[in-house]
Amino acid sequence: MLVKTLPEYSGNINTGNIKETVQVYRDNYGIPYVYTQNEHDMYFALGYLHAQERLFQMDLARRAGDGRLSEVLGKKTIPFDKLFRTIGLNKLVRENYKKYDEKTKLILTAYADGVNEFINTLSNKFTIEFDILGYQPYKWEPEHSLLIAKLMAWELNISWWTDIAFTHLIQKLGMDKVKDVLPEFDENGPTIIPDNINSYANLPMELIKVDREFRKFIGAVGTHIGSNNWVINGNHSTSGKPIIANDPHLSFTAPGKWYFAVLRSSGFAGEGFTLPGVPGIVIGKNKNVSWVLTNVMADDADFYVEKLDSSKTHYLLDNKWLSLNVFTDTISVKDSGDVVFTIKTNHRGPIISGIHNYNKLYPNEQQNKADVSMRWTALSYTNEMLAFYKINHAKNWKEFNDGVSYFVSPGQNFVYADDKGNIGYVAGVRLPIRKNNSPSFVFDGTKSESDWKGFVTFKENPRLFNPTQGFIASANNKTLKNYKYHISNIWEPTSRIKRITELLESKEVHSVDDFEKYQNDFYSHYAKRIVPYILDAFNNYDINNENLKTALQILEQWDYVFDASSQVPAIYSVFYNYLLKNIFEDEMGENLFHEYIFVANVPYRVVPKLLRENKSAWFDNVTTEEIEDRDFIIRKSLIDAIKYLEENYNKKIDYWQWGKLHKVLFKHFFHGASELLDKLFDIGPFKIGGDGTTVFNTEYSLNKPYLNKLGPSMRYIYDFDNPDIINMILPTGQAGNFFSDHYDDMTQMWLDGKYLKININSEYIKNSDYELMELIPTK
Repeated sequence: MLVKTLPEYSGNINTGNIKETVQVYRDNYGIPYVYTQNEHDMYFALGYLHAQERLFQMDLARRAGDGRLSEVLGKKTIPFDKLFRTIGLNKLVRENYKKYDEKTKLILTAYADGVNEFINTLSNKFTIEFDILGYQPYKWEPEHSLLIAKLMAWELNISWWTDIAFTHLIQKLGMDKVKDVLPEFDENGPTIIPDNINSYANLPMELIKVDREFRKFIGAVGTHIGSNNWVINGNHSTSGKPIIANDPHLSFTAPGKWYFAVLRSSGFAGEGFTLPGVPGIVIGKNKNVSWVLTNVMADDADFYVEKLDSSKTHYLLDNKWLSLNVFTDTISVKDSGDVVFTIKTNHRGPIISGIHNYNKLYPNEQQNKADVSMRWTALSYTNEMLAFYKINHAKNWKEFNDGVSYFVSPGQNFVYADDKGNIGYVAGVRLPIRKNNSPSFVFDGTKSESDWKGFVTFKENPRLFNPTQGFIASANNKTLKNYKYHISNIWEPTSRIKRITELLESKEVHSVDDFEKYQNDFYSHYAKRIVPYILDAFNNYDINNENLKTALQILEQWDYVFDASSQVPAIYSVFYNYLLKNIFEDEMGENLFHEYIFVANVPYRVVPKLLRENKSAWFDNVTTEEIEDRDFIIRKSLIDAIKYLEENYNKKIDYWQWGKLHKVLFKHFFHGASELLDKLFDIGPFKIGGDGTTVFNTEYSLNKPYLNKLGPSMRYIYDFDNPDIINMILPTGQAGNFFSDHYDDMTQMWLDGKYLKININSEYIKNSDYELMELIPTK
């Protein structure tokens, strides 16, 4: 029975929704090569292929954005539906769609027709997830693709977590104490803490809690939500032409985020990574240009503490009471009654403090909390579909910039190369202009001076074109020194970009083979900064434990490579986790400590500063009579780590290999439902090297170490001197059906640092033994 649900890769399919015959060749890894005579049919075919391979993944994502999960999943998803209905993604995308140009509407409609062709004619091919949950997918509408794009923007929008966490810290511990543990924001001057921050009512944690639960629910975990990309010009490549590379770091799931496709129509030839549910190529190339992305880490969302009247229908602004927009909405719930609730918005956006009132899920929450509104750049008119259409069709730097100018959210670093030998970079983002140029806290909503003053124009966005150094690289690091506008306070630590730059400067010219090695590099400059403090702390210290003595010896000899078979990364990583706990938890308390370290790049940036300055009161444990210093805390943390490894792994240090602690597991949506389903649907676990500071990013949660949650969601390398070959790999495979050979047929290659070499030459494809499916128009 399960075999029957596998998609057809060959044969003829008749449809009334295309103009000309469409040919789809598929290679041995399920990669499609699509040949059409017009753009309408190309986008139709892509919609059909996405539905063939990833319909459940697509349906789940659109339901989440539409606030319709509870219709099929029941009460447990009511908070998630309430979250996204309150934020208003469903209404927003429908309003945006009405304003779109005819070209964008045509693309979205053709794509939707392709998805619906599969839904309406091949229900026997729906994957087993639909049977297990007992429902059928509903009609795909053009707006659903916009919902999925907005949901991706939400996943990559994490800057606001720190706004609330830092505000809580100030309220609990005071300004002087907390200044020490805020990341350094030297790019925009000093951190400015609002004078009246302590007068705010208790800030509600419901948004963060529901959002975290939602991310866990759909598998969008991890906070090093970034990427690596780089490009070199022909002077620095062995081929004499630009070489470009990308590996976006996203949460690991089964199936994965991307679907690779080769698309052809009259006047268009493009190849690259598509997002199931969305028409077009997100990362890839066409005949003339190639583009790759990393997250800008833009601070594009703010919170405001509002003052409401007793009726909760008006809010105070500049000593005037203004009316809130108040309306009700209804969530349909499987096997239960409908949930009717009230949504309120003001001129900034939704009032998000009331999204959760289910005390059974989050007991013991304090009452009388602040009413908080949210403003986010994505909750305005945007047209990323038009942006990518123009990018997909760009022939040169000017046309490429025109496309990127329409891109708003999630803010991305677009790195570029073309067949004329040019390389470039431009930030595709809409940056708010604020009165305070280094915002990291919740704002006072009763004053209009807290509002955004407008947006940075696209012309003022950071950009580079043919820099003299001959290469461009980004790894979610600080975008530009001395930039007059605020971009972010949650830059990634410099470890990855420093290593990438070091590799690109290590020799005069580089090859595709070199780039493959660079993308799989496990060296950590961050660990190199931390280890000397450990060794110094134990100078002249009497050591009685043999494992501790050995640990110090091998730390001293360590090359800072996080090899899965080595014991040193395990000792270092467990030490680092105890170091965080021993520095911060006694004063923050358990809950605030977990909030503080949740966005991993915050402690990653703060800890080196504390160790270097060696004067912080945070080293003292306030629960003891003694006054502990830096070296005491370092020694305690390593001793704690040795004890942990002895008790949880083995008394002998020989058995403490990093790969035994640090594993990667590609979890299916059904993960945890039963052991049987886990065995069927999950991929892994596998031992893996690296950590969140290595170029090959294998982040684990600092709150729940050491399972690898996030990393390269694909790898892509393209050399303009070899235009018919694309080097790529996915961590799982093309298929979403666990019974397919293509569900996990790339996993071992991804783990081993190997790549597929995709030949996109049409003559080669049409003369191959690839399976051929034809979509034939019914006259």
